[in-house]
Amino acid sequence: MPTPEETIRGLYRDMFETGDTSRAAEIVTAGCVDHAAPPNSGPPGPDQLAGVVKFLHSVLTGISYTIDDVVTQGDRVAYRATLRATQTGALFGFPPTGRAFEMSQIHFVRLENGRIAEHWACRDDLGALRQLGHLG
Repeated sequence: MPTPEETIRGLYRDMFETGDTSRAAEIVTAGCVDHAAPPNSGPPGPDQLAGVVKFLHSVLTGISYTIDDVVTQGDRVAYRATLRATQTGALFGFPPTGRAFEMSQIHFVRLENGRIAEHWACRDDLGALRQLGHLG
């Protein structure tokens, strides 16, 4: 079984950066609840994770994540990440700009048998929208 840090780093390396959703069922439980998923990303579980990845790849290109810190305590993992990407599709009603941005994020997950069972996030969405020119 991978360590909690390996699970997190693998999620971003193998799915979020590539857009490949084939490992979703290996990474999250069947009933995984993502409390921070975008609207209409699918039902809880692997389909929801795949929906989030597909959504991001439909509006962003050049997606890369840096996992800055990972802290594990029991079945909980907290980590700080930085997303870098370029907006090439409509994002939450805002037209594409072709601009690059960087977004700080903090995530918490609860694991069950090495897979993510719950996810919470705090992202700097407003900062990203400002960098993209959507907000003054």
